[in-house]
Amino acid sequence: MHEFSIADAIATQVARHARPGARVRDVEIVVGALRGIEPEALLMSWQAVTFETPLEGCTLTIEQKPWTIACGNCGRTWASPVPFVTCECGNDVPEPHGTDELDLVALTIEEDEPGEGADAAAGATPGAGATADSPPVAD
Repeated sequence: MHEFSIADAIATQVARHARPGARVRDVEIVVGALRGIEPEALLMSWQAVTFETPLEGCTLTIEQKPWTIACGNCGRTWASPVPFVTCECGNDVPEPHGTDELDLVALTIEEDEPGEGADAAAGATPGAGATADSPPVAD
């Protein structure tokens, strides 16, 4: 199950990009169809790798890109959650295309309340959510 190592790599990237002591509420990723990731397995792995860490309770939001299917017989193109399907024209071997991205696209961070932590001393807006873009996660 490669989802566990991917969840661990995502948690490492989140820890690298989130300010120390910040409460990360949500992590958003985009996953290409060629990655072969099972979202349920990744979510279960996420819970395991974040257990008893500062990320415990943080939600992992997964946007899984679909396969693009192209039929060489009729020219039809469509999106599909699975790579092997039959075209409406009867062609049972249309060509599947997918991408292999695995991108950490956003972090939702809960800021400290007034008078708490370094954010208050630095004049951060209390309770404001923040997002952070980051480079792709390597597995």
